[in-house]
Amino acid sequence: MKVLSRLSSEFQYWGTRAMIRIIRIMPYHLALTLGRFIMFLVWAFMPLRRRIVRIQIGSALGLRNPWRLVLKVFMNQGDILIDTIKYAYMSTEEIRKRVRVDGMEYLDEALASNKGVLIFTGHIGNWEVLSHFARLRDFECCVMADIRKDPRLESIVDGLRARSGATILPPKGKALMLIKELRKGRNIAIIVDQRGKRRDGLFCTVFGLPAVTNPAPAFIAIKGDALVLPVYIVKLGGLHHIRFMKAVDAADFGEGSDAIQALSDYMQSTLASVVEQHPDQWFWLHSRWVRRENFRKTIRTIEDFRKFVISHAKKKAP
Repeated sequence: MKVLSRLSSEFQYWGTRAMIRIIRIMPYHLALTLGRFIMFLVWAFMPLRRRIVRIQIGSALGLRNPWRLVLKVFMNQGDILIDTIKYAYMSTEEIRKRVRVDGMEYLDEALASNKGVLIFTGHIGNWEVLSHFARLRDFECCVMADIRKDPRLESIVDGLRARSGATILPPKGKALMLIKELRKGRNIAIIVDQRGKRRDGLFCTVFGLPAVTNPAPAFIAIKGDALVLPVYIVKLGGLHHIRFMKAVDAADFGEGSDAIQALSDYMQSTLASVVEQHPDQWFWLHSRWVRRENFRKTIRTIEDFRKFVISHAKKKAP
């Protein structure tokens, strides 16, 4: 097993490096075709992923047979793959031609407050391209990002992300540092639509379903006495549109566990409202309500996913 694991790791590392080199030299539209073809193969030959997307979309949006939307979700992930690589090697001027920014007045208003600003988004559109806003605006910002178990793969991803101009931080062990940064009046960015740990005991309602939610973003914003600024990015007509929304003051939510719950609810509902407008651009491949390993075990017997999630949450809630 160790030999197979080592071979798999070698294949992923060298395969990823080769893919990046190929995509870098390919014409943009040809590269997009390749990315969409790769994700079509994932859609066609990975039934578990396809069913996770179909069940979650159907249950969250009330759609009986959303196969067209499911396929579009996979195709958009192909665009994300290609754009993440292509934009990392584009000049700032070229990116500026391909990106539109709306709601700048909300960002300027938040920055003028002299308070720290916690900018939050979700896995909507290409969140990796969103980080390049730091280059477009000469904008200083720390971004929390997941890290991979394979250090060599992580070094490749770090190399791409480092070109955005934002400071990338790992998700663990940084809460106190981020709180201090906010109290100094600086800016941080966090993705908030990830599952938390059940021991945290925080559930938020997402599309009418209870979802375990990471309390860290709300905790950091409250302890850092920050403004909380929503932002998202979507790809429309070949261009990426970054849209800032009006900031709220974390202090308005109070203190303690009730405040963390309320601010977390606000973040999740704000993101859900964006997903409702652009459902094809959310990362439905991520198992938001049930862990993937549990999905694999239960997917064959689930008749009503909504009832299953609600009953499962009641059993696990503190």
